[in-house]
Amino acid sequence: CNLACKYCFASQGDYGGVKRELMSFDVAKRAVDFLIQMSGTRQHCEIDFFGGEPLLNWDVVKQTVEYIEQEAPKHNKIFKLTLTTNGMLLSQEKIDYVNEHKMSLVLSLDGREDVHNAMRPVAGSGANSYEYIAKNLVNAVKQRHGLEYYVRGTYTHKNLDFTKDVLAMSDLGFEHLSMEPVVGEEGDYVLREEDWPTLEKEYETLADIYLQRQKDGWGEKFNFFHFRMDLYRGPCMAKRLRGCGAGHEYMAVVPNGDIYPCHQFVGKDGYILGNVYEGLKNTEIPKDFRNTHVFTKPTCAECWAKFFCSGGCHANNITLGGDLQTPYEFGCRLQKKRIECAIMIQAELEQAGIDGSIPVALG
Repeated sequence: CNLACKYCFASQGDYGGVKRELMSFDVAKRAVDFLIQMSGTRQHCEIDFFGGEPLLNWDVVKQTVEYIEQEAPKHNKIFKLTLTTNGMLLSQEKIDYVNEHKMSLVLSLDGREDVHNAMRPVAGSGANSYEYIAKNLVNAVKQRHGLEYYVRGTYTHKNLDFTKDVLAMSDLGFEHLSMEPVVGEEGDYVLREEDWPTLEKEYETLADIYLQRQKDGWGEKFNFFHFRMDLYRGPCMAKRLRGCGAGHEYMAVVPNGDIYPCHQFVGKDGYILGNVYEGLKNTEIPKDFRNTHVFTKPTCAECWAKFFCSGGCHANNITLGGDLQTPYEFGCRLQKKRIECAIMIQAELEQAGIDGSIPVALG
């Protein structure tokens, strides 16, 4: 990676145990073939170009996109492609390409300039990155013209007043926003118990601002991911029983072709599932993940939020909860608080005679 984010779980691309290298096109091609084969009769497939920073390997990204577009019709597949980038290398040529190929974008920015620069310095030099990145992201978003994007930030113990960061991103013209809590075991940036009262109030502050903006007619021009929740169509049980399909519907491929349950498990001992050249070898982990859901977790089974939270992230539960069946407790509280705020917003909008229905399930 070309940034050295202080809270990054990916450790500038080596994930704490994987050799830092760029993926070859041959490995990427094999990964596409693997997905097509493993998806069977399922028509819809997704690939996220992730990192590290995928734009450091731009030629392989383009080769892979074009290979997907060549192969998908042969197998009756429809691919959704996403590029997750810090924006440092997001030139006009790259913007034109991702738009032409209708790729979704996840763009990383941590809100206010001082917060972003403190957390996301340039690798090697330690220089500030905000001014350059913000300019690139603004340029990219102006040209999306309805194509999907999110600008995603991370808040830490150092910026518990993250509402200001959300508003700073909104002030730049970004409409689709997300601000995620840092997750980690130790360090100056990790959230701690003493932060909880402040975080509760902060989500309420953001919810009040979000509600007022909706009443003022902002609509889709101010869209905070965690407050968009579908309360009108009833829970889709198959999807909401577990947080994600890690290990059986979703996997991560690293530059040497090794396969992990998801990007959060990359570099962790015992979690290699196989390799794109040899296929899956470890079938126990996928089986365990597939059989883990809100009714196998005692804490979740009795929780009012289980079908919206879906039991949380497997990686966070293992790392911070202690095992697959024990949710990360602090994360649970954060999720429930966000859901409470989302319910309040929709109830208030209904009372004000504003259509509060949002056909997007909470992630």
